[in-house]
Amino acid sequence: MAILSLAASNSASSEDLKEALLKVLADLSGRGILRKELDLSIEGMSLGGLVLWVKKKRENRYKHIEMGKKEKMEREGREEWMLRNGGLLLGKRISYFDAKYSNPFSCFSAKELQKATDDYSHENQIFEKWGYFHWYKGCLEGRDVCLKKYNSHIYLLCSLEMVTNEIAVAAQVSGHKNALKLLGCSLETQFPTLVFEFPMNGNLHERLTSNPTSLSWKIRLKIANEIASVITYLHTKFPRPIIHRFIHLQNFHLDQDLCAKLSDFTHCIALPEGETKVEDDFLLGLFDFVVAKVLSSGPSSEKSDVFGFGSLLLDLLMGKRYGGIESIEYYTPSYIRNHTMNEIIDPTILAEAEAVGGGEGVHHHHHHQFQAVLELILRCLSDNEEKRPIMLDVAKQLRRIQRGNFISNEANHNDASSSCNLECPINDKF
Repeated sequence: MAILSLAASNSASSEDLKEALLKVLADLSGRGILRKELDLSIEGMSLGGLVLWVKKKRENRYKHIEMGKKEKMEREGREEWMLRNGGLLLGKRISYFDAKYSNPFSCFSAKELQKATDDYSHENQIFEKWGYFHWYKGCLEGRDVCLKKYNSHIYLLCSLEMVTNEIAVAAQVSGHKNALKLLGCSLETQFPTLVFEFPMNGNLHERLTSNPTSLSWKIRLKIANEIASVITYLHTKFPRPIIHRFIHLQNFHLDQDLCAKLSDFTHCIALPEGETKVEDDFLLGLFDFVVAKVLSSGPSSEKSDVFGFGSLLLDLLMGKRYGGIESIEYYTPSYIRNHTMNEIIDPTILAEAEAVGGGEGVHHHHHHQFQAVLELILRCLSDNEEKRPIMLDVAKQLRRIQRGNFISNEANHNDASSSCNLECPINDKF
């Protein structure tokens, strides 16, 4: 208030006002202010103008202090998250892989990823999975990339440990041609954001359900082989076999050549050394009743993945994925045995096979392939886990089917005919 009194005094000189103003600003700032900062003419300044000038200076100073506090808190938060996330990631890598075998990947800042996606704009969102993460298209270092960003409420659906688990496994598997390559991640946010290569042809589930004619039977069989290959890789490549536990159409993407790329490792778990099964609270956040059914029946094992692959192979054959709790009945041996191939197989690939048969029914080669695939599915979906084949044998059988060098229960029949009737039940041999 002293400066107001001074300003109101008729006897106050310009120098007196300047000295009083300097003292007030020095008190506000908590440090000395150079006199040259006040090198302005205040002669003739009204009392109101002087007060407003001082008030503005004071507000700017307080704003600067608050911004500094906010920036400091954000920086400390980023550092805390980096230490926590990095520690969890290192722990997973040591636990699963003895910190070996990892493919190199980059660490990006949170600001770099915001810029790459135009602050995660809606226009750049390309895929959402059950509300707990989104895929965004971005551009980093001159190349298109795909960012996987977890939602802020993820802790309600799965844990931070599951996210760092994904980074650890994805880094190990990125060298396989049928795994979506992990390019890097940002550990500066509460939940890490992952950066993958960009899959030009989108998500397998969306492609199959929205444009089934674009995936011929030949391509679907190729995709099945590629998926079997990468799951076999998880089971056999590392000292402790990795169980994926969530083999689902939505967890695969397609590149420019329609090659399948496994893109979700959130639920992977390594078998304990010397063990064939593992207990884990896995069902948290799981929205697929078919997968949940088999995993809730007991500890997870490699045979759990075999069941998951069998259900996915059936999806490729049917051209769709059944949802809801009632969907469980479709992924059982009894459902397949009680229906004909015409009732099970996607009409688009039946029409394709009939065209090869010259309009007189499905060509015998396709018929035997369908039969062999259904028989393999029956084995994979067996209620008795011990009767399910291992993934390595599944992959080998699929390669034989793809080449036409297969043996099914009908392969020795009707070879002389050019087409076959599909109005017969699937052979009940399993």
